[in-house]
Amino acid sequence: MNFQEEVRAHRDLDSFLAQASILLDEKAATLDEVLRRMLTHVVEDGHGSYDVDKVMNSLFTDTGGKERNVHLLSETIQGVTATSTGVCYQQSWLCVLSNVRSLQRRHVCIARLERPQNWGGNCCEARYVILILAPPRTKSTKTAIELSRTFATIFSDISFRQKLLEVKTQEEFKQELVYQRQQLSIDTEKPVVEEVEDSDPRRGKPLQCKEFFKVGKGVYDDLRRRLPLYPSDFTDGITGKDRCLLKYTTTAIFLYIAILLPAIAFGSLNDESTRGEIDVQKTIVGQSIGGVIYSLFAGSPLVIPLTTAPLAIFISVIRGICDDYELDFDAFYACIGLWNSLFLILGGLFNVSLFMKLFKRSTEEVIALFISIAFVGDAVKATVKSKSRQASNFTGSQLSPASRIKSSFSPTNPSMPWPHSTSPTSSIHTPHPETCGPQMLACSPFPTPDSVPSETEPLVLQPHPSGTPSLQISEMLHPWTFKKKLLKHHLFTTAYNLL
Repeated sequence: MNFQEEVRAHRDLDSFLAQASILLDEKAATLDEVLRRMLTHVVEDGHGSYDVDKVMNSLFTDTGGKERNVHLLSETIQGVTATSTGVCYQQSWLCVLSNVRSLQRRHVCIARLERPQNWGGNCCEARYVILILAPPRTKSTKTAIELSRTFATIFSDISFRQKLLEVKTQEEFKQELVYQRQQLSIDTEKPVVEEVEDSDPRRGKPLQCKEFFKVGKGVYDDLRRRLPLYPSDFTDGITGKDRCLLKYTTTAIFLYIAILLPAIAFGSLNDESTRGEIDVQKTIVGQSIGGVIYSLFAGSPLVIPLTTAPLAIFISVIRGICDDYELDFDAFYACIGLWNSLFLILGGLFNVSLFMKLFKRSTEEVIALFISIAFVGDAVKATVKSKSRQASNFTGSQLSPASRIKSSFSPTNPSMPWPHSTSPTSSIHTPHPETCGPQMLACSPFPTPDSVPSETEPLVLQPHPSGTPSLQISEMLHPWTFKKKLLKHHLFTTAYNLL
């Protein structure tokens, strides 16, 4: 019975103290006489009304054959102590319990014998007898067994039983019971100390400057601890009596998926931020190479190496620096990797990892907050950029067909007027004929034939000084004539580019 957590134990003891039935220095020698004396005492105190003979019959059970008859108790609780040689019974006390139909409530009677009695192999020096009587139909927390557990827990302490031998009156007996309850209620459990291997000899010690000047000592200590267990890191789960191939396989598949999904997600992010310099394929290959090298040098990795959000942000920053200063991204990224490797080697030699014990959980939370803010900022920028592009496209779609034709071309000479001017001849240069042709053909609403001349000069194609054909238009053409000649111009420029 746990007196620290269970309220029922305290209520059981309070109920007994309110109507205590205690026999001190009982002179009866046999167990039958002691139990009959205890039953009679309960009736005399007015705590219950029942037939003593019937209750005595329910306390004992007779078993055996024709030749012998053994007189045994029906239900008992007795303390035991487990030792290296077996189980040892606490023979100085005995708890006897029974269900009595005529009772309305539970009753407890405790008897202290005048001298120890020998009542069998497991009760050679009985000194205390606890009698528990309870009605058969009651709550599960108020049964005879639950009440017996309460008093059995109290009497299982040998020092408490020794104190009861010295009391003279019933009041002193009750006071010892109350004091024992207080002792059981106090949280005297020792704090659970986690048993860990001596993997950190500096555990609980403050940092000292001299520890950073012991070059290579941390690496040497790690190798000295890990090398004896290095082969088992790869063979555990496959060989030996504790092998489990199913768990080994399922764990490998789980780690494969757990590493692959972030690699794909951040690989696509790196592909967008670096404009194809580092794509998903390169991210997966680099992840595989780094993981294999790490696992070979570290054994079975307790820390799973995978692509993380800070690394993706770092790559986007490198891409921005390369764009600002017009640097080669591949060469700059390789130099940064070499410098990081150098810094890590120096950090390992000079035990810089000792600073990690100064970092708290708040530091990790601040870093996670920074990463979240960075990604939210990128998402907001991308959203604003997308909305701006949609707004510009919508504005362009509202222009007139002539304005769209004008915006599709650029004049070879800025001072030269456009076809709708009064100049008889205009030169229009098409920098992208593959795209300008379809845009021009898509423009159907043109001026009616009454408003433009039907007779036009032939369309003349002349090579531009930059090598791209130019289109000479003398005046605004009829819509269908203009489309026909423009198609010929588009086909000619395509063939010219192919040659």
